[in-house]
Amino acid sequence: MKKLYFFCCMIFLALLLPTLVEAKTETGRLAQADRYYQQGEFKKAYKIYSKMAKAGDHYSQHRLAQMFARGEGMKADLVQAYAWAVLATEGGQDGVENYRDSLLQRVENKNDAQEKANKLKKKYGQEALGAKNARKTHPDRSITCTGSRLPC
Repeated sequence: MKKLYFFCCMIFLALLLPTLVEAKTETGRLAQADRYYQQGEFKKAYKIYSKMAKAGDHYSQHRLAQMFARGEGMKADLVQAYAWAVLATEGGQDGVENYRDSLLQRVENKNDAQEKANKLKKKYGQEALGAKNARKTHPDRSITCTGSRLPC
């Protein structure tokens, strides 16, 4: 009976551990990016924020908008800043919409800014990422699609 209990516990931990590690890793990556940012190591911070922003993290998207607007670690680019701010607003955080709107007011060519924002949204917006994840996983969640032309 003890062996069965031990075996069940081990299986439970094996199933739970990857989720816990991934959550801790994401939190750890954001904390590391914040440390780099606070220390003025903007290129290192940008690398982490960029990866997280492309995965749908709204905090990182907002941080990228700020970095592009201020030219931290790269040449200032208000069009890029606005585009990332548009994505960050999908998170619903207070003040982000005002920041996005203030960036749009500062952009010279508003059409270019809107176009860039639409391109980023099609690639990294909540709807796009949700559709991408839905395509990767079969409805019964036990079969993962490989991306080949064969149906799942």
